[in-house]
Amino acid sequence: MTWLIRLYPPAWRRRYGEELAELLATQPTSFRTGIDLVAGAIDAWFNPQSSTTAVAADPKGTPAMIPKMLQLRGFGHGTTPTVADSIKSAAVTIGGSLAVVLAIWWARRVYGNNPYLESFAVTLWIVPMLIGMSFTELKGRSALVKAVFIGVPSAIVVAIAMVNAG
Repeated sequence: MTWLIRLYPPAWRRRYGEELAELLATQPTSFRTGIDLVAGAIDAWFNPQSSTTAVAADPKGTPAMIPKMLQLRGFGHGTTPTVADSIKSAAVTIGGSLAVVLAIWWARRVYGNNPYLESFAVTLWIVPMLIGMSFTELKGRSALVKAVFIGVPSAIVVAIAMVNAG
């Protein structure tokens, strides 16, 4: 996972990169840690001032700047999703997928079968799933981080569907 440190701005890596690499070496690799690292990189690029503000050590005296700054959940910092958050995420994912199915069903009835509708029928369910992540994996993150994590993959999915149909 240390390769994700390369996503951070050069000045940030010079100041904190070694400390973060040491911290990551003590933890098992996980999807959530990957998301935390990418989200931290996005924040470091768009809010360089907040990523260089010193954070005090935890009550035990252990330096906790990096985990607190990056909201690394695997290290005991950041917002933890509740059961209600998981239910919201599931509702958005299931409800959004149902809306996609109904929209494609309607479009097929109106416009008939065509390659674009077929391609969207197979891929578009991913978008509601990404939106649902805002309640769980992306909880407590800035609106910018959520927009990047949801918008970029959604645009990629739409682009793949368009290219696949064409």
